Amino acid sequence: MRRLSFRALPVIIGIVLILLVLTASLTGQEPSREQVLTQLVMGSLTAWHYASPADTDLWSAQAFDLYLKALDYNKRFFTQGDLKSLAPYRTRIDDEVRRGTNEFYDLSWTLLSKRIREVQGYTDTFLAEPLDFKTQEYIELDPKKRDYPKDAAALKELWRKLVKAQTLNVYLDLLLAEESAADTLAEKFEAIKERALQPELEEQARAKVRNDLNRVFQRVLEEKEEDRYARYLNALTRSYDPHSNYLAPKAKADFDIEMSGTLEGIGATLQEEGEYIKVVSIEPGGPSWRQGQLKAGDLILKVAQGDEEPVDVTNMPVDEAVLLIRGKKGTEVRLTVKKPDGQIEVISIIRDVVSFEGKYARSMVIETGKTGPKVGYIALPSFYHDFNNPNGRTSAGDVRKELERLKAEQVEGVILDLRDNLGGALDDAVKMAGLFIESGPIVQSKNRNGEIRAFKDPDPAVVYDGPLVVMINSMSASASEIVAAALQDYGRAVIVGSPQSFGKGTVQGMISLDNFLDYLYPRYASYKPLGSLKFTEEKYYRVNGGATQLEGVKADVVLPDPYAYLEIGERYHEYALPWDQVAPLSYERWTGPNCNLAVLKANSAQRIAAHPGFALVQKNIEQVRKQQEETRQPLQLTEFIEQERKVQLEAERQNGTALPTIGTDWNFVGRRAQDEGHAAREQEWLEQLQTDLYLEEAVNVLLDILSANNQAVAA
Repeated sequence: MRRLSFRALPVIIGIVLILLVLTASLTGQEPSREQVLTQLVMGSLTAWHYASPADTDLWSAQAFDLYLKALDYNKRFFTQGDLKSLAPYRTRIDDEVRRGTNEFYDLSWTLLSKRIREVQGYTDTFLAEPLDFKTQEYIELDPKKRDYPKDAAALKELWRKLVKAQTLNVYLDLLLAEESAADTLAEKFEAIKERALQPELEEQARAKVRNDLNRVFQRVLEEKEEDRYARYLNALTRSYDPHSNYLAPKAKADFDIEMSGTLEGIGATLQEEGEYIKVVSIEPGGPSWRQGQLKAGDLILKVAQGDEEPVDVTNMPVDEAVLLIRGKKGTEVRLTVKKPDGQIEVISIIRDVVSFEGKYARSMVIETGKTGPKVGYIALPSFYHDFNNPNGRTSAGDVRKELERLKAEQVEGVILDLRDNLGGALDDAVKMAGLFIESGPIVQSKNRNGEIRAFKDPDPAVVYDGPLVVMINSMSASASEIVAAALQDYGRAVIVGSPQSFGKGTVQGMISLDNFLDYLYPRYASYKPLGSLKFTEEKYYRVNGGATQLEGVKADVVLPDPYAYLEIGERYHEYALPWDQVAPLSYERWTGPNCNLAVLKANSAQRIAAHPGFALVQKNIEQVRKQQEETRQPLQLTEFIEQERKVQLEAERQNGTALPTIGTDWNFVGRRAQDEGHAAREQEWLEQLQTDLYLEEAVNVLLDILSANNQAVAA
């Protein structure tokens, strides 16, 4: 990701201006906020996107399909008759964009809201009386395995079954909760196995399902127009490619937080819990942690700004509640909370800058036994760059500091962990790869005009020149892939991990739509804020000429993929840009000690085959795959309980199986704790690392490299 330059400003201004003028002239009135927003977004995409669609009817059909999925992915509201009514618009969305009309958007929402109200009536009727759990029947829960309901009657029948399915799940939870005397889950299931239906619990279950469904229905029906229209715009943008999307103002604020790793607030993670907002966790060292009264498990009932009247946040979406709780550093927020014991408290917290340390680079020294070598470990969960603060932290700058620290500790090798790192700033990736090589190109990119440019290491100095292992998995994407690919092409590092990384080989730019509005139509200032547009402007390529798009980076030493049961990766995304290649660049491979990859692979495969932890990982993968295939839920009570017994006991077994502690004679040495919050975070991280099978194998690969290098020197 990088901020977009304004080199094409005249082009985009011309296109947007024409579109806005057309909108105004064809409608015969001043354009609405939605019309202006649509023209700004689509005009920008037309002017700047890497691959604007040549066939606008095909693009329209793609946008049509994406929007229907966004509205009703589970096929629980629209009927086949509704789809027939909408079908004429399948190839007309491009025409509507040009005209500045929203007939498809309006009709789709009219049909959806109508069906939701009908469904709400169905469910209220079904849940008013005891349900029949004696009849042997089933419901298919996987929308990919069933079609949209044929008509209103079929829709009603679908919801009859859905209501039964949801009520059965709630009823079972209530039934198990009553068995408080039982010590284990297996004993609880044994106790209820032959129990007849409990009418009072069944009634409680129906009441809860009714309340939950009505809350969901009302939330959809009362959704803000801004949020609803943002969903439509994202269908239009993502039909260009999966990484082009419209960011409404609130989403843009969240994006900035993600990129910077900081926010001003109270330092608590929240989620919806029925009608309440529940505190899930407290960030160690943050304002809430320092204040000490707010705890995980508390339910937030009201939010007040200083001495102002509190706002009731029950039945409020969590993202709206978060907006009330966040605020500028130094300001007071008062939370009325309900404690787990039922006590009501008012808690005053002074907001402060919250740094989510788990997003930042951090290091650990691993002492591999009393006589074994010390190796350094750097975890980089994300690429971050505070674009709004020129003096803010950057991932490349922090990795440099961690390398200097590890060198001072006289480690003999380093592991750079890029697992689950979805990427970030392109410039940071280039600088980070440059920390390990003398000079040369790191990556090259191609724009929509076919122009290719190389991004070179800006610093000829090598911060670390010793043996290097880079860890990846199928969730390593974008900037992570740039770093891993460059170090692999230079022969500078051994890549260890999943068979291939994510495969996101595109570069996104970001523009503020408010800036264009100010330039073009200042009289529409009341429409602000409009948000921002993120879109694909370039594709990037390895220095060897190949793209990482779709294919990703292939590991040198392959480990079992913990995400093997999931469809993760660019190749699974709809309308992803294709793989291609360009001419390779001139670069000099690393001249340090070479390692025999064949030997490393063979040694690793032997260790993995004998490791009980990896055997457990493989067994769990197979079990999850099996469960994913079983998508029919029985609606007969006894059969349902038996199915759930098997599923829940297996899940308990998997969760309860302790992973072995890695390197039992290894010692993990972190930084000296700066304060109690830092100490808590370091201890939590240490406990995670001590059972990380993949880290253990990466260390073993690095030890193999060190051993081979030492033998070469001795010879």
